[in-house]
Amino acid sequence: MAGAVLTRARGWMATEAGAPDPRQRQYVLLVVLAVIAGTFAGWFFELQTPVLLGALTTVLALTATSGQALRSDLRRFVWLTPVLVLMMAVGPMLTKVPVLAGLAVAVVVFGTGMLPALGEHYRIGGQIFAAATLVTTTTGIGNDQPFLILLASTAAGGLFALLLRMIIGVGDPGHATRVAVARTLLTPGPGVLESAAAAWRADGSSTWLGQVLAGSARFRAARETLLAQAQQSDRIEAERLREIVAEADRVAAELARAIRSRACTGLPMAARRAPAQAVIARGGRQDMPDAVAGVNQGLDRIRAAVVDRDESPVPPAEDGALRERLLGAVRAHLSFRSSLFRHALRCTLAVAVGMVIVLLLRDPSASSLLLALYVVLAPAARDSMTGALERTGGAVLGVTALAILITLLPGAYLLIPLVIGGMLLNMPRLRAEYQAVLGCVIVITVVDQAMALDRPLVNVGISFAANTAVGAAIALIVGYVSYLVLPSSIVPDVRGAVRSTVWSVSELLRSVRASGQGADLPRALQSANVLALRRTQDLLGMPALLDGTGEETDDNHATRAAAIALDALRQDVATLAFRPAEEREVAVPALRAVDDLLGGKSTAKIPDIPSSGAPASELLASSLVENALHARQAIDRTFGYDNPWKSYTISFVRPERLHIR
Repeated sequence: MAGAVLTRARGWMATEAGAPDPRQRQYVLLVVLAVIAGTFAGWFFELQTPVLLGALTTVLALTATSGQALRSDLRRFVWLTPVLVLMMAVGPMLTKVPVLAGLAVAVVVFGTGMLPALGEHYRIGGQIFAAATLVTTTTGIGNDQPFLILLASTAAGGLFALLLRMIIGVGDPGHATRVAVARTLLTPGPGVLESAAAAWRADGSSTWLGQVLAGSARFRAARETLLAQAQQSDRIEAERLREIVAEADRVAAELARAIRSRACTGLPMAARRAPAQAVIARGGRQDMPDAVAGVNQGLDRIRAAVVDRDESPVPPAEDGALRERLLGAVRAHLSFRSSLFRHALRCTLAVAVGMVIVLLLRDPSASSLLLALYVVLAPAARDSMTGALERTGGAVLGVTALAILITLLPGAYLLIPLVIGGMLLNMPRLRAEYQAVLGCVIVITVVDQAMALDRPLVNVGISFAANTAVGAAIALIVGYVSYLVLPSSIVPDVRGAVRSTVWSVSELLRSVRASGQGADLPRALQSANVLALRRTQDLLGMPALLDGTGEETDDNHATRAAAIALDALRQDVATLAFRPAEEREVAVPALRAVDDLLGGKSTAKIPDIPSSGAPASELLASSLVENALHARQAIDRTFGYDNPWKSYTISFVRPERLHIR
């Protein structure tokens, strides 16, 4: 066990080549020294509460603002961390005015519950801000301290978070962006390209990485086309096409290694091979499908960009998409028809009930009630109760075990610095698993308050366990009752939801295609965008409803794949909808091919996408084709077709009015 942990730590503190990474070592050393110094300062100078709030601010600020390149992280840090610091300082003051505390918690929980509609980083930032609000306004930590002391300690925590982020990123500011871009050559599936493109744009849109993304988009679209053609071919031809794809993946892996490196003086022979030629050399047929040319074009473009490395920024296009995306998200989700709105409302109602009970109990051990409630409900980002019972049992058993540990273990207060240090050394996991953040926060608050209460530790442990169980029960009851009251369905219609989502995305796609051919359809574009956004968001919540059986089924996997692919396709089409007319014109062939695929035609081929324009234009056009291919295969599985790429027809007669209310 210890050897495995040590090996993992060495790997984490090493570069890809295996050499020691000085930035990671400096980060670890500074974290360890800060945790030790904070522990001694809190113990000997009786500053436990200010030090604890400062440490929590550091952890939450880093979790909320890290994850991309240094430039984009600092930009997010500038506007999010001051708000977080202020909440950590003002929250304890609000506990003296219960009405204000309850109002603040309700507003924050509802608002942050709606943020997933705006993107992944908004979702993470909102969840972390909600956790900070719950900790400071409901646990009573810091309510005995002067406001200036709280503000100074939380501000110091924010500055220390900035120092840690600078240490890890100043030596190689664009490392995270290169890793995200390289991942497009290693990780198949929908959504990967969109995530990398977002990281690239946030980091200044350097020309060479834009060219890599454009080449990768063409490579991925051609790769998926070859795999689709393999499914439609006889056994011998299918094996040949899959061999070409396997060779292409090996070349792409070598290119990904070169992309991740800070400099490139030349490419190894393995990165310069032509995938199809290797198959021909082993005795394969000479004639090749058209998609092979797309693979070669994509790889050639990547090779040229990796070697040249033009760091100048790509001129930004006149982009009206941001404003339209915000307005579309508001129109789509401020409605009872939106599963995201219903889930945010469900969390707010549950937290409001829990807040009333906490205020009535007036017991510090009731602090775990609201946190346990939020653990049960919050991680489900849509219209579901996925894993609620498991999280309920985990929360109650975890707090009970913690209470027993506090009772039996001398010096239990040392658990707090250990948890803080562990959180600082596991930022990627905290960003990926919100339950881990809330679980660590529960451990910290329970230990801190158990040490502060002048009662037998056995009684304190029983109180915390009982209040945790009450909070989890409230979450389950409110969640179940809301299914009966709010307009949602406990038994999902999977095929109907997929059909409705395909129709809405196709409606948006056809509107964009018409506008690219000269039609002026601003209202139709806006309405179609809103409807497609709502339908894809609802479909994303469908797998969670299917999880209620506790078993992974084929329907579950197929629905999840269809939801992710259709949402990625919707993002591409929506971005294209509000871009300049010349970009929409470039993408018309891709839009036509995607329309055929979604409509049920069985032809999988690469459309003629011009490669002489801006990288962002080609990136969007090729990404459309790739995501449509993923979506088509997932739709086939969802409808239960045994024969892949069976020709079918989805009726596009409108089942509902397009007017969005």
